[in-house]
Amino acid sequence: MATQTATKLLSVEELYGSWGNAYDQGQVNNMQGLDAVQQETYLPKFLSLTHEAHSSQKNLKIVDFGCGTGRTTLKLLNLPSATIVGLDATPQLIELAREKSASHLDSLPQDTRAASVQYEVYNPLIHPQAPECAQNAHGLISTLALEHFTLPEFFKAISPLVQPGSFLMVTDLHPDLATRNSYTIADEKSGELMWTAASHIHPIDDVRAEAPKWGMEVVEVQEASPKDPKMVGAMRGDWEGVKCWVGYLLKKD
Repeated sequence: MATQTATKLLSVEELYGSWGNAYDQGQVNNMQGLDAVQQETYLPKFLSLTHEAHSSQKNLKIVDFGCGTGRTTLKLLNLPSATIVGLDATPQLIELAREKSASHLDSLPQDTRAASVQYEVYNPLIHPQAPECAQNAHGLISTLALEHFTLPEFFKAISPLVQPGSFLMVTDLHPDLATRNSYTIADEKSGELMWTAASHIHPIDDVRAEAPKWGMEVVEVQEASPKDPKMVGAMRGDWEGVKCWVGYLLKKD
């Protein structure tokens, strides 16, 4: 009889601190690969709505909530005169994001890049008050961070950060995939399987129902599965024929 290997449960900070540099390299993280593909159309749509909603504002402020290593934040650095703020609970990932952003900014012409880029360690479940630099934003993105919060926790954290009339882009593991499989990563040194107890499945209807409680409206939902077989990789049995990714566009009243 085969012995099932136990999974070590860690806090979000411990898990992603251990994952570190390998977190967003190549196709190691299949879900991030799919998220990046969907963002090719979804992020420009969010930015277009944000510019339209704040057409008189020359210096936009956009927050990346749960920015990790800055993989999506980097895509915002070519917004001229903008203020970009990345927030994450894991100090190791924030340091990586700072390093990557500094290098990326240096490669951009002065007149085509953000005026300010800041990264702050922030866990709203421990310190409810967000850093001042992240407040009064004109838009907010949060990619693949939602699963680590209950819906009330998540909306309570992001709602105060954005101005009325602002748009938000939130992406998540699709509930159809989340109910089929539980995920783990292997420690690079010991091989021990790890994950976090702070992992939640969010049905789309639940997100629609929760948003208005925090002064927000879901204006669009987009669902997707991988089209590239190479992206499926070792998770072929879980991904094929299943909706794996969901994206939300929300507007704050």
